[in-house]
Amino acid sequence: MSLKRSINHISSTLFSVVGYGTFIIHGHWKSKHNVEVCLVRNYIRILPEGNWFPYVLPSKNSSFWALKFDVNEQELSELDGYEGVHIELFKRIEIEIILKNNETSKAFIYVPTEKTILSQKLTPDLDKTDSWKEIIKKFPEIVKKFPDLVL
Repeated sequence: MSLKRSINHISSTLFSVVGYGTFIIHGHWKSKHNVEVCLVRNYIRILPEGNWFPYVLPSKNSSFWALKFDVNEQELSELDGYEGVHIELFKRIEIEIILKNNETSKAFIYVPTEKTILSQKLTPDLDKTDSWKEIIKKFPEIVKKFPDLVL
């Protein structure tokens, strides 16, 4: 019985994840827990020309708005698959985020691996205006619910 209780406890653990691109527009946040806008500092979101999804790169004194939502262990594993962690497209790292109430929190974010950065020639200079906000604006439901995402 204690083993079963322990397994249930593990599966009920929640992990905070930052959605900044397709997680937002494809609605991955809709069935998740504790969804809220957050500020990601010291990273820049870029949408290279011709791409259908953005990347984030470290960039001092940069920031952008994203969504923080909580997932269980199985959902986190599914997101790893979606982001191509197993083929080294992205890697999951933990960062500090700022919530709307100005509290800081830790959350996982998916960043491109060195392999991806080199193969895609990613640099912060590729998109200085955060073009992904223009994509988000095409989804009125998202803009209405989370207007900070397009500020």
